[in-house]
Amino acid sequence: MKNIQGMKIGNKVNISIDGKLYDKNCGSPKEADELFKIVLKAKADPTPENLKAIRLYLNEKLRVAMFAGLESDLETGEVFLAGFNTPIPDTLVQVIKDYSENNYPLEAVKNFWKLLMINPDKRVRTSLFDFIKTHDFVLTDSGYMVVYKAVDVVKKKDNDLLDFITNQYLFVRKQWKCSPNKYVVLKDKELENLSITKAETAAKWDLESDEHQVEILGNLGDMFRNIDNLIDADSTEYTDMHTHKMSIKLGVPTKQTRKECDSDPAVDCSNGLHCGATAYVENFGRGGKAILVCLVNPMNVVAVPDYDHSKMRVCEYFPVALADYVDEKIDIIEQTYFENDYQTFEEKALEEMIAKVKAEELPIEKAKNMPEAEVRPMAELMKILETRLLDLE
Repeated sequence: MKNIQGMKIGNKVNISIDGKLYDKNCGSPKEADELFKIVLKAKADPTPENLKAIRLYLNEKLRVAMFAGLESDLETGEVFLAGFNTPIPDTLVQVIKDYSENNYPLEAVKNFWKLLMINPDKRVRTSLFDFIKTHDFVLTDSGYMVVYKAVDVVKKKDNDLLDFITNQYLFVRKQWKCSPNKYVVLKDKELENLSITKAETAAKWDLESDEHQVEILGNLGDMFRNIDNLIDADSTEYTDMHTHKMSIKLGVPTKQTRKECDSDPAVDCSNGLHCGATAYVENFGRGGKAILVCLVNPMNVVAVPDYDHSKMRVCEYFPVALADYVDEKIDIIEQTYFENDYQTFEEKALEEMIAKVKAEELPIEKAKNMPEAEVRPMAELMKILETRLLDLE
């Protein structure tokens, strides 16, 4: 049986476990009282569980895990999101501690980590939060990073059909909680107004008669899934400032194959999609014609370059708004899309990842110049993917 002794002096608690001394300078009288009560409980009943409670409290990271509902490894001191085995970086643990102690909602932080766990690069998993902590980044409730992209304008027009399909698809799915496949998109032949109605209702119409002056453009679900085909010359189109070869549009993910991107953080201006904080726009956006506000899924971050911590390389970003940069301040002047819009694309990407991983039993595709291979078991990766997919339903 363990011999446990303890003494509390002010905010300091001294502990002896079988003659081995420990001490803890607590941050407040309340914290010191809590620890001393745990020591007294273990002294009276030295069970493995009560001893574990002392060790958890002595280790700052483990204590955070205990109070934030996380899991921990007593031997390594690593902290995990409950049910997973990928260790949470120290800086993120400290943020979780702050949020937990102040009763702030943890949804954005936890969702950010769930997405970052999908990232196949261990270096990004351990350093990305340091990056966003250092600069003026914001996380959405879904865990996406709000970033900025300086671009040039190619064509300035509107695509009402594209906006209508996207908005109606999300409205039917999120608000009505119904399948968009049950609806069709209609266009008034005279006024050219767009609307939707149930497919079973439209199927009963005699569209050749004068009674119905509408045209059925297609099934709402099918049109959304093939939305890339609807983005034509009538859309506002942007391009990158470097090559002027990319087509960038609001509401459509801009992508580059991950294996074509360079993940080496020591390499200057290498292959990949660049975006960043406001400092990045200040340095690179002055010569551009427009600034886009974008969402970046942490799983799509490829590298945080060592030479410039105001920008990063990603393999995908989602433009949601057009902004202006005046008097060293960014102001959104056109907000058409939101994080809910991006979730639909994310859901499709996750389904494709799960199917590929199941079929080939291989980790997620890696970028160039990533020396560390994925060491996590496939079961862990599958669990992460499937849990995030469930979160979106």
